[in-house]
Amino acid sequence: MTAVTTTKDRIYQPSDLAGNHRKTFIAEALDSQARLRSTDGESLIMMRETRLEHIAAVRDHAVAYLTLDMALRRPRKQRRPGDYGPWAFLDAFEDEDIEEFQQEVNDAIVRAASGRDHSPVERLLHEWRMSAETLSDPVAREILDGRSSDEDWVEVEDAAEPHETPQNEG
Repeated sequence: MTAVTTTKDRIYQPSDLAGNHRKTFIAEALDSQARLRSTDGESLIMMRETRLEHIAAVRDHAVAYLTLDMALRRPRKQRRPGDYGPWAFLDAFEDEDIEEFQQEVNDAIVRAASGRDHSPVERLLHEWRMSAETLSDPVAREILDGRSSDEDWVEVEDAAEPHETPQNEG
């Protein structure tokens, strides 16, 4: 009895690339992926570079998520910014905000892993980084936290007309 192999399960040999199967191999790689058995027996995968970049980005975000999860298992007082891995900017937030971030980034990573677009994760990270940058400014943080009052501010007068400086004529 012979096993039936679909083209998706087929492993090409180097000699196939010199013959009639080269176009099929490339078509499979463009569609999803194609396997090639090297002369030393290794299985190699050919796919679009953008797909590989997407897979690598999702992997990196997943590892960063796991790093965050491990950091959140320790009490806040025992955490340092570096404990958050590539998301060290999270140290600017309170734990409630970090937990909200964790939920949002988890959802975004799951959606990215199920598709071919990881840009929603990148946008989410950018938005949270910008918020962290704002919270790192003590004055902005006081305003956002509601710790400032109208008495903390003064009215600024319009600047007087600039004085003209005489030019030396010589």
